[in-house]
Amino acid sequence: MPLQVELGPKSKSEMIGEFCRDLAVLILVFVPLELYRNSTVPQWVIQVSIFGSIGLLLSGMTIERLRR
Repeated sequence: MPLQVELGPKSKSEMIGEFCRDLAVLILVFVPLELYRNSTVPQWVIQVSIFGSIGLLLSGMTIERLRR
C-alpha cells in the first residue's frame, strides 16, 4: 500500500477516530501495568476495560475508514 500524506487540516471524524484508537492503546498498556502493581482489582473491571478498549479500537478504525 503506498504511503499517503495529507497536508491539509484533519477532519472531525479523523480526529475522533485517532482519539478512540489512542485511548484504546493507553487502556491496553496501563491496565496490565496497574494489575502488576496492585492485584486487588476485581476481575470484572479487567474484563470490561479490555473489551471496552477493543471496542474503542475497532470504532476508531471504522470512523477513520468511513470518513468520506
